Amino acid sequence: MERLNLASFIFLVVLFVLTPRAALRSARQLRQAHAAGTPPPRSRIVLSTMFALAILWFLAAMNAVAMGSNVFSVDGVGIREVCIGVVAFALLLAAIPITRAMRSPEETRRRMRTSLAPRTRSEFAVFVALAILAGIAEESAYRGVAVWILTPVFGGSVPAMLLSAMAFSVAHAVQGGKTMAMMFGVAIVFHLLVYLTNTLVIAMVVHAVYDVVAAYAAGKLAKALEASAPTPAI
Repeated sequence: MERLNLASFIFLVVLFVLTPRAALRSARQLRQAHAAGTPPPRSRIVLSTMFALAILWFLAAMNAVAMGSNVFSVDGVGIREVCIGVVAFALLLAAIPITRAMRSPEETRRRMRTSLAPRTRSEFAVFVALAILAGIAEESAYRGVAVWILTPVFGGSVPAMLLSAMAFSVAHAVQGGKTMAMMFGVAIVFHLLVYLTNTLVIAMVVHAVYDVVAAYAAGKLAKALEASAPTPAI
């Protein structure tokens, strides 16, 4: 088992301890705020998420440089790798209606009331920026640097991928338990995508585009449910 240097140790603590802990705490606080009728503005939560992703990207990039790795390497990428990316994107899109079918109508309404899905064009524009940042930062951290660091520690890439997928899942705790379960599956798809294409770039693009499409679909659903909600009696 290889020893970790200080930079790698700090990165792993942030990714596997501090980030999941903060996500679980945020999920609890958000539930309490909605129960009390004082939910925070969606824009504030989105901006704080972008700030956290920027820190994650900085730590991942610093470790990648120290390791002599390039997270944007596209060496050997061709038609085969692009086709694999398209297949992975199709699988991720197929998961959207499956996930919706797992929830009852009331559960869907309750979730959409607390969802960060964009309702306006300006919110959607911010979400596009968030999706791009998430694609770069999360793929670099969870599918890139974390696996690179942990593979020699565990003596194999599979334990590193599984642990990274679990951390990625918990990092989405604010979206609820069923979404966390789905995120574990999403993480596995991205790990396989990186393994089969030998690059993080295709995963970054697929991740960002998937987040944009999912946010658009969720936003349309949220607006439809809000429009159909009965007006409270005065």
